[in-house]
Amino acid sequence: MMRKLMLAGLMAIATTAAGQQLDLKVLDKLAVKAKSTTEMGMDETSLKAATSILDEKKPAEGAARKVTEGVKGFFLRSYEFKKEDTPKFEDLKPLMDQLKAPSWSRFLLNVEGDEHTEIWWHLANGQIDGMLLISLEGGELTVMNGIGVSNLENLVKLSDLGLSQGSSRGEK
Repeated sequence: MMRKLMLAGLMAIATTAAGQQLDLKVLDKLAVKAKSTTEMGMDETSLKAATSILDEKKPAEGAARKVTEGVKGFFLRSYEFKKEDTPKFEDLKPLMDQLKAPSWSRFLLNVEGDEHTEIWWHLANGQIDGMLLISLEGGELTVMNGIGVSNLENLVKLSDLGLSQGSSRGEK
């Protein structure tokens, strides 16, 4: 029995150390006041299933598949509020408290008037293995939590590909 408890404890520690998925349920209290709600959660299995249908021979789809290699999950919450129900950044304290661990580091902070955006990285062994974006502006709150390692070079290639394809269609 003691061995099973020790094994379960070690597995819990390993899972915690490897995963940076934040508890986005802390946003549920805010969601109740939203006039519009979008929630998406894709764990590693869902991501693999979704990208398996992409054609690697098509540049954009091949680039998208590459970007998702190593990604373990993607979780999104987006809410739109009436002006009087718009939360303040202080209302996100339960979420922000989860970022106090030393492995989380704020990468970007932008505050302009009532707009507030932050991007946080999760670092493990000196590598980025998670990301959190929080944006509160104009009555909208968006929180995205990405888990796993994606090669940043692949993200740049995907972005460049999207720009070049957009300009070839006359878009800017």
